[in-house]
Amino acid sequence: MADKICSRPTNNITRRPAGPLDKRKITTRCQPCATRRVKCAGGHPCDRCLRLQKPCVPQPQPQPQLKHAPVRFVYTSSNAAHPSVPSQVPRPDGSIYLDHFASFLQRCRFSDAFAAAHADIISVIGRYPLLLHITMAIGALEAGRTGAIRSFGAHESPRQIAFRACGRSLRSLRATTVSTGDPVLREDVLWCAFLHGLFELMAESSGDSFAPHVVFGTSRVLALLEPTTSPLSLATTSLIDALGILESHRAILYGDTATLDPARLAIHQSQLLRPRGSSQPDPPDPDPGRAILGLMVQTTNFAKRQVPPRHLIEAIDPDRRPSDPRLDARARAGLAIREALLNWRDEATTRLRRPRPIEPSTQLAVVLNHALELYHCMNFTFYPCWSTRSVPRLTQREVDANVAAILHRSAWLLADTDIPAVLLLFPVRMAGAHASRQHARERVLDTIRMIRQKGFVVADRIEVDLQEVWASSRRQTF
Repeated sequence: MADKICSRPTNNITRRPAGPLDKRKITTRCQPCATRRVKCAGGHPCDRCLRLQKPCVPQPQPQPQLKHAPVRFVYTSSNAAHPSVPSQVPRPDGSIYLDHFASFLQRCRFSDAFAAAHADIISVIGRYPLLLHITMAIGALEAGRTGAIRSFGAHESPRQIAFRACGRSLRSLRATTVSTGDPVLREDVLWCAFLHGLFELMAESSGDSFAPHVVFGTSRVLALLEPTTSPLSLATTSLIDALGILESHRAILYGDTATLDPARLAIHQSQLLRPRGSSQPDPPDPDPGRAILGLMVQTTNFAKRQVPPRHLIEAIDPDRRPSDPRLDARARAGLAIREALLNWRDEATTRLRRPRPIEPSTQLAVVLNHALELYHCMNFTFYPCWSTRSVPRLTQREVDANVAAILHRSAWLLADTDIPAVLLLFPVRMAGAHASRQHARERVLDTIRMIRQKGFVVADRIEVDLQEVWASSRRQTF
């Protein structure tokens, strides 16, 4: 016998309408105030939305219903393969996804400046219609990941809504750049390109579409932006911070040359912020991770340009390789980078011993330093010409210590901080490539899956790459 669900009749409460002599003011709450069940002062935008810098949108008008309409219930069996969604569940409007976007952005502490400018960032995004669709796309992905909003059929899931919103944003961006004579100076174009790159990291497992948005989008706009331009907003200067960090990670993960050096970005940023004609020196950089980002760019550029390709080595007579000046110059350059990494580690060790709380950005920088040691020394193991030279090398004990430190600190950063999980892909990739024991490899996979659970689907690519590396090492063992 099928189960039955009974309900008690509900009393219809009719409110007395305000008459012509009634002194009460008829006020309709906006959607954000109604969602939070707080009082709304009315107007558009209302005072609360202005104060919180949120988009103020009216509530959707309810559909007219027949008087004394019977209450309907939908019963679904637990064994049903595709349970239907009750028709009484209201479909969310765009403001819900914008709230999820704001929540997601607040948990993305790319830098201290980016975190401090969160309210300014939301204000900038609220001012530009061009950014509406891409922010909704990111918010819909986040809502789908957390399960905060249910799906309404195969074509109305949060993920489907996200991709449709992303497509609308791309069409708006193309129309803007075509119709505008000089889109480079537009702040909304800069932000739109950056957010599209962030969307690809959350939506595409291969990560291939992320690079064009950064290299040919945001980076190209910044490269064309003249330092004499009128100062940008605090939000956009914090975006430049985040872009330099993302670009450093992209370059080293893809084995590519960095298109934007974080050091140059810092100079560019300070020139935009400093008033014209001012001779004051740049303020000291409070971000402890700035130096490690510079070392990251220096290391990846060395690996791309300085370490000689195999055909260059083979063109040199084997007996002359130990004394070849070109190879010797590259060995010295590699030793200089290794020395810089060790010096940074010594300074960081002193900083970590201080009694004050350790900032998450400092912990991330320490993780990156361990990963750079593994990456830099690994570059020299591919070339036999270095066997008779003094080049950066690590013992197996040093390798295991670096792997353990990366995994330990990464787990803490993922569990207890707002550091964007995508910034841990490079160090976890290095830990996985050097993990020789099964226990360490399982910890690497657990960390990668935690990164994915934080919303960055691109972590799947790192897992696939490491599985191939481990399979190759097993074949060589046998």
